Amino acid sequence: MAKDGHHMVKYEALIIDPDLDRRMRLKSATTSVVQFRKVHLLNSLEDATSRLNGGSVVDVIFITSALPQPEIATFIRGAKELKTGQDAAYILVLQAKDQESSTVASTVMIGADGLLFEPYSVDQLVEITELAARVKSERGLAREQAALGFLLNDIMQQIDMIAYLKSVGYDVGRGIKRFKQMCGVLNSLGSESLAMYYDLAVTKFSEAPFPKKMYQKNYKGASKRVKDKMEQKLLAKLEEGLSDDGDDADDEESASV
Repeated sequence: MAKDGHHMVKYEALIIDPDLDRRMRLKSATTSVVQFRKVHLLNSLEDATSRLNGGSVVDVIFITSALPQPEIATFIRGAKELKTGQDAAYILVLQAKDQESSTVASTVMIGADGLLFEPYSVDQLVEITELAARVKSERGLAREQAALGFLLNDIMQQIDMIAYLKSVGYDVGRGIKRFKQMCGVLNSLGSESLAMYYDLAVTKFSEAPFPKKMYQKNYKGASKRVKDKMEQKLLAKLEEGLSDDGDDADDEESASV
């Protein structure tokens, strides 16, 4: 059973089904599973979206297969973009008549995380709560990986700017201070997150292209003025820790004049 420390995790759930009898039957079954704290009954996907938009965080969302699959897919896609639904496990409840292999296979394409087959048992519902715990953990790790990726991109850009500006004689002390601040967050990473960072760092640094446009030298005349202007912009970015691809594009275009 899913546990958080010494305490059993309790789940908030939604049951989305326009049929009252089916809704009540599933809710009745969830009362036999101690992991479910509250189970809310809703008539439609629209009602569920309104509830999520209202700020109610949900752990498990049961959706009947009686609803049109395109509508289910749209709902799941939108709900996963909301903070209240981003970590929920989306479970498609299949009636007996919908349990053919083609319907089961299509659940992956509509974004469902799991299936509940009628007639369902307590053991199946306990498995759903265990799936919900895995989903929450995996989605949290995926968001952390994305955040670390963005941080690494900023760190790599900072390294490129420090290397270039130092090579042409600029004082990069403030830029190095900013660089240390950017790397400071790494001190707070736990062992699992740090291992993720190391893997990302190796991949990103190995695949990073050489920053050719930052290392153009031997400018003369008007081109030298363009180069000086570019360097001043880079110095400002370096010291402020900013990233603006638009300015880079302008510099590259001007440098070709």
